[in-house]
Amino acid sequence: MQKKYRLKGRKVFNYILNKGKTLPTKTFVLVYSPSKYSSKVGFIVSKKIGKAVVRNKIRRRLRESFRLLIPNVQNNINYIIIARPGIVDLNFNEITKNLKWALTKANLYKNEKDSD
Repeated sequence: MQKKYRLKGRKVFNYILNKGKTLPTKTFVLVYSPSKYSSKVGFIVSKKIGKAVVRNKIRRRLRESFRLLIPNVQNNINYIIIARPGIVDLNFNEITKNLKWALTKANLYKNEKDSD
């Protein structure tokens, strides 16, 4: 994922976590908040998920899943995805499907059919 889509800084994370809306699923929690600028995304994978190798693997999968969905995601919204322990059992395609479902449920994802 390109750097321009990465959410950085403790203040920004805390603001979105405090002021944003949440959509919990079994495998992750989606937190989103409006932004004045372009969309950015951040990922939180705690030590409850596993050791560093597992956490980095989950983070890579989430990052790539979101990257594939960027063209259809609503602009000017900041996202934070907080992984839950159930995400360890999912493969890449299941993570992408769950992320797409959560974004659709929050009305933040427009289908390819709708954009024609």
